[in-house]
Amino acid sequence: MQLTLIIPGSIVSKKNSRIACMIGGRNCPRRPMILPSKAYSKWEKLARKEAWAQIVYACSLPANKLPCFPFADSVHVNAHFYYKGNKPDLAGAMESISDCLQGIVWADDGQIVSWDSSRTHHDLKNPRTEISVFWDCHDEEKKS
Repeated sequence: MQLTLIIPGSIVSKKNSRIACMIGGRNCPRRPMILPSKAYSKWEKLARKEAWAQIVYACSLPANKLPCFPFADSVHVNAHFYYKGNKPDLAGAMESISDCLQGIVWADDGQIVSWDSSRTHHDLKNPRTEISVFWDCHDEEKKS
């Protein structure tokens, strides 16, 4: 089976836009922590909202027999990143999507078995991320 999501806007890489800070205080020891940038946090919030809306819509269609989300089994992901500005790092873009959709499409990003034919494309007029998630509907039957 397959689920396709389209996230509008250029992807923001989580990998190269981080902020280092110290957390902790009175009741716990201080330690360093890496926080995502404001740009990534803003993009992630919008992307999660858009993905959730598309999943709710897809599940509401009578012809679809989609399983419960998030998936508990292994998935294969195919992502095409259409960017507007500087070319994003493909590995960073895949990490951003896998972390962003964790808890919405898959329970844990470790369930992603492969990133089949994922690519970056330059598109000035319509930056977006097109994600296709594939899973084997017989996995649940094998476990029984």
